Amino acid sequence: MSEHGTMESRTLMTRMTAMHRVRRFSKAAAFTLALTTGLAACDLDSLLEVEPVDQVPADGLTTPQNARLLVNGAIADFECAYGAYVALTGVLSGELMDATSTAARWDVDRRLFDAPSKEAQYATFGCTALGVYTPLSTARFSSENILQALRGWTDAELADLGHDRDELIALAAAYNGYSYLLLAEGFCSAAIDLSEEKMPADLFAVAVQRLEEAETAARAANRTDLVNLALVGQARAHRGLNNGAQAVAAAQQVEPGFRYDAETATDFSVRQNRIFASNGPQPLGGQGLSVGWLYHHYDHFGDPDPRVAVSDSIGLGPDQTTPMFYQEKYTALDDPIRIASYDEAQLIIAEFEGGATAEAIINDFHADAGLPPVDFSGMTAAQILEHVVEERRSVLWLEGHRAEDVERFNLPQYPAPGTPHRKGQAYGDARCFPLPDVEIRNNPNI
Repeated sequence: MSEHGTMESRTLMTRMTAMHRVRRFSKAAAFTLALTTGLAACDLDSLLEVEPVDQVPADGLTTPQNARLLVNGAIADFECAYGAYVALTGVLSGELMDATSTAARWDVDRRLFDAPSKEAQYATFGCTALGVYTPLSTARFSSENILQALRGWTDAELADLGHDRDELIALAAAYNGYSYLLLAEGFCSAAIDLSEEKMPADLFAVAVQRLEEAETAARAANRTDLVNLALVGQARAHRGLNNGAQAVAAAQQVEPGFRYDAETATDFSVRQNRIFASNGPQPLGGQGLSVGWLYHHYDHFGDPDPRVAVSDSIGLGPDQTTPMFYQEKYTALDDPIRIASYDEAQLIIAEFEGGATAEAIINDFHADAGLPPVDFSGMTAAQILEHVVEERRSVLWLEGHRAEDVERFNLPQYPAPGTPHRKGQAYGDARCFPLPDVEIRNNPNI
């Protein structure tokens, strides 16, 4: 990982980011986007009425002529859902805390989900209102729908329209795989198109399949960025399944300097950086969220960590109860949010390899951040793993990973369960979002 600071790695990162940014929305794509993301505004009852993915709807829209637009619409669905996921799992895991005067997010902040709260924001709201389950289900469906169609079309008929079928399959399969990944990591269980209740292991397994399909197609299309995206996702899914050897094998293939972003923009609310829109200096930022207690003056094993940059307190939030601190990682509505990176891949290797490998990886991160090196000699495997987990907490801060780590490693929650909550009641011990009641009521197989 010493390549982080080299010109070669920076050039590679710039090239990959530039390739990713080739995606731009024409007016026609924006129209298709409106059709696909319009589903996100519906309640989950409507979402559950969609046809199974082995039947492509004969609605006149899913045609080879619209292949690129439908893929772009699926990407847009995911990117908006991803921003909401990063924000709301940040609240659940303690990276952020709710500062609103209305109660929609209070139970997420309390980590306490009783029956009424399982109908609440995380379950049925759209992505701009920090809903998660419906937007992610929408993103999963839209990418799966176009992926199924692409499998049935031929290379020739798409080439005649100026489309590379392998490239489109790589994109659709990658975003579909990441949709499954987030459902597996953020939710205690989920359902797929009126299926029986699926546990995280079931969802991780599908994510592996989709991301392997994405890798194969990306290699055929010579899209190095998508190959790396698929490999990071595979490593992450195998990590969730505790398949250490497979996770390391995938992560070791990720190229130094790689990063892949969710694009953001200032023009439409669905494209804005959801973290900055919820926690950033006004007038463009928002005060609906504040930085979590443990991050106000964050030290990394006793040393101030520049990677977790937080403002001084600016007073109380809209609820007149929560102290307001701004995160300084994202400073504008159009700051991109990382979906996958070489950094993440290296931390997965460190987690499973431990020992000298983990020490070298962590000390490369420390050198980049201006932190002192760590000497792992004499440390137990558990102590080394503690350093890896803490490194993930800093390097991947506000990128949607902390909730999975809290769950995976059974980390202490702060404030501790049973502690009185500043808005009444007490903190619970939830570590994932439960299957929403609206799904249970409307799904005959649950």
